[in-house]
Amino acid sequence: MNRVPDAVAVASLDTHRLIVAVPNDGPAEITCNLPRPVAASVLRQIADGLDSPAGRCETALATGRPCPVHDGPAALLAAAEEPDALTAGDVRDALAFNAGENDPALATLRDVLLDTTATRTPEQALAAARVLFEAHARQIAALVEAHHRDTRTRWGLTRSTRGLLTGYEGARKIVTAYADGLADEQALAEGAATDQAQQ
Repeated sequence: MNRVPDAVAVASLDTHRLIVAVPNDGPAEITCNLPRPVAASVLRQIADGLDSPAGRCETALATGRPCPVHDGPAALLAAAEEPDALTAGDVRDALAFNAGENDPALATLRDVLLDTTATRTPEQALAAARVLFEAHARQIAALVEAHHRDTRTRWGLTRSTRGLLTGYEGARKIVTAYADGLADEQALAEGAATDQAQQ
């Protein structure tokens, strides 16, 4: 006896970006107007969403039921544990790790953005941004100072270089003050968080 559906949905590429049809008999049909890598990524996300802890071990596969060891309450609680949060200390550690890079702040920003395991609240993201921007500002201040030093060494202090050298020194002070302000803001935020945790 054939089951008669209550409704038949009609989908086309005018209304949908990706259509997957899996008949009872025969191969699946996929129609899309997405680039192939994007479509593959969407299908992987769907597969990950359908994947569950049940059925991953040999016992679950053999019995067709959740395994009492791997899919029991303790295992589900372990799987549900929140990952560690991103802290300003983590970002500082990453900066120290990347100290040998050409641009440590940029390399650390890359690492922080790619780390999808750590959770982050808006406050934690702001703390990470302060630490990264402070490090970047200090790098810029060091570059300006090096250029100032090279210019003075090469051309000396003359009437024509005095204004240029003064401008470099002023720029270095402005950028350093910006970095110091970020460091102060972060220190205050960390102090407030410590005080709140102690109450």
